Amino acid sequence: MKPLFVWGRRHGFLLTLAILFAIGFTAADYLRPVAEQDWLRSAVVFAVMWASGMTLPLRSVTDAVRRPTAGLAAGSLNTVAVPLAAWWIAGWIAPEWKLSFYVASLVPCTLASAMVWTRRAGGDDSIPMLTTVVTNLACVGVIPLGWWLVSDTEAVAELTRGLQEIGAAVGGDDSGTGGQTLASQAIKLGLVVVAPLTLAQCMRHWGWAEWADRAKPTLSWAAQGGILIMVVFGAVTTADKLVAITQESGTAVFAQLIAAASAMHLVCLVVGILFTRWILRRGPETQIAVGFSASQKTLAIGLQTSMDLGVSVLPMIIYHITQLVWDTVVADAWLARTKKDSAE
Repeated sequence: MKPLFVWGRRHGFLLTLAILFAIGFTAADYLRPVAEQDWLRSAVVFAVMWASGMTLPLRSVTDAVRRPTAGLAAGSLNTVAVPLAAWWIAGWIAPEWKLSFYVASLVPCTLASAMVWTRRAGGDDSIPMLTTVVTNLACVGVIPLGWWLVSDTEAVAELTRGLQEIGAAVGGDDSGTGGQTLASQAIKLGLVVVAPLTLAQCMRHWGWAEWADRAKPTLSWAAQGGILIMVVFGAVTTADKLVAITQESGTAVFAQLIAAASAMHLVCLVVGILFTRWILRRGPETQIAVGFSASQKTLAIGLQTSMDLGVSVLPMIIYHITQLVWDTVVADAWLARTKKDSAE
């Protein structure tokens, strides 16, 4: 029992995530009136981003800014390479999952796991710090623009008209099928992503830094709790769609989703490592940091964006789980190889 207990403690978040997704899926009819409250979902994401921002020392970011090349490369790969990989790789599986994977690929880098796995592999953790800041700020434009580039719905026609008349753009269609204009989605992301991060950094500057550093474990737990709430909401809002797909395609669809998510993540991780090695000419500690930062995606914003654009949250959840599993393997293997090379 002891090995099982240790495994459960190490992977408790993933187990809880799976359990809560199952609860949200099976109890969707009862929870739907709550889960479909857009203001509540936005409030949860705001709280998650604020809690994450409070644990982010500005000094670490400024240190990374002094050497920005690797961080900017990771950020560029995260916002360009992953969506391209998603659009190509997801095209080989069931068509209804293609947009879901693509939406998941547009969201920014996640700070917590990118930092943890970079440290675990002996890499430079200032790079995921900078990448997180850059991609979270950039997502205000990246997500709406990325969606607009591939969407062929009526919302695009409305969006085009809205861009010509900014006032009309803010009040666009919000039907849950991708019917949000570029301006309205950018404003919403600014309110739930940029605003809480800015508020958190202002609070640290105003004298809350010591408290935030002491309360870091509590804030981290709070952020994870918020993500789990979003998982339940995501399961509820896409339950009907998921039932229809699984009834038509069977359980084999899950194997396809896991394979596609793994391929997307590993391809972009390898691209980040090789780009840093061959183009930037940096050492192993920078290579692995860029690889993780370029390929990881944050769950909180991914869930919110998927629900806003009317696509399934399941690919985002599967991508998040597979990135944690694969990066554990990669980090341990990378560290072992680095130690072996040092010994020789």
